[in-house]
Amino acid sequence: MDGDYPGRSSVVFLPMIDMNPSDLTCINSTLNFIGKHAKAQHCVPILTFDQPLYWKAMNIIKDEPLNSPLKSVILRLGGFHLEMSFVGGIGHLMEGSGITELLETVYAPNAVTHMTSGKAIARAVRAHFLIDTALTSIILSHIYGIPLPDEIENETGTNDINPANYINTNSTDINADDLSDELHEADAMLDELLKGDISVEKACDDVLIDQIKSRIDNFRESHKSYRTSQLWFQYMDMIDILRRFIKAERTGNWELHLQTVKDMLPYLAASGHNLYVKSSRVYLQQMENLKTTHPEVLAFLQSGHHVIRRSDKFWAGLSSDLVIEQVLMRSLKTTGGMTRGRGMSEGQNGFYLCQTARK
Repeated sequence: MDGDYPGRSSVVFLPMIDMNPSDLTCINSTLNFIGKHAKAQHCVPILTFDQPLYWKAMNIIKDEPLNSPLKSVILRLGGFHLEMSFVGGIGHLMEGSGITELLETVYAPNAVTHMTSGKAIARAVRAHFLIDTALTSIILSHIYGIPLPDEIENETGTNDINPANYINTNSTDINADDLSDELHEADAMLDELLKGDISVEKACDDVLIDQIKSRIDNFRESHKSYRTSQLWFQYMDMIDILRRFIKAERTGNWELHLQTVKDMLPYLAASGHNLYVKSSRVYLQQMENLKTTHPEVLAFLQSGHHVIRRSDKFWAGLSSDLVIEQVLMRSLKTTGGMTRGRGMSEGQNGFYLCQTARK
């Protein structure tokens, strides 16, 4: 996937504050350090916190006088931890639906517990995408009258499928010739995409995609009176939000980022993640106010700078708090890091930062 992006980012470690990160004094010291340096450089600082620290930092800034350097600080809610909270909300809302037993056919029971809570985020995202793909396959199987692979394998002893040869006109109200043409066109489009003959944008704008989406929407409309169907349709909607949020972070799409955070709010509230609902709503309001308060910062974020890229690729955007986990925390906890025998004293902190800066 190609597109315009700012390029590779640089990551620099600043001096460490030897205090509990959730301590108000620690947060205040961080804000003052950043605010004073930003004032000296005549720029607007942007800081990212996860939810608990975000709320404390926001209250500190709110209580500052108008002439304080802290008033210029713009706070952002960490996207990685927001994603974890949303995935945990999906697991909570789908509890008792059989999704846990379904996941345990692929993953170990202990792993599933961490996945449904949103802690094992990489596994959870992969698993949810697999389930969503399976559900979409079932819907398309019904729409186009094509038996699923396991059904054909049971009948013929092989799972080698040519979809156009298995259209069952009795299970659909659509003309079989139209279905066959759509399937052949979709197959040809997929081949062109894989070969790079057409772009993703051109494929998404094709009328064929609209036709398939329209058939799926009609199927969902015809099954909205069934409670079980509604549950799994809601699940697919949540996974679609998750997919679009990941796309927004990976591609640096600011408008899509805000829209997906807004779409998450009802599900976060329904799953009892009230602190994230409160913080996300305030975050959205503050980002919306950038149009009038800091238009230059808004333009900066819209140009793809709300994410960090560790590699010079378009699909490589990462949330700021995720980069902290991947770079700083990883370097501290792996071989040669401070938790591997060096100790966490003030002198060792300074030595480690100086050593890291030379690399």
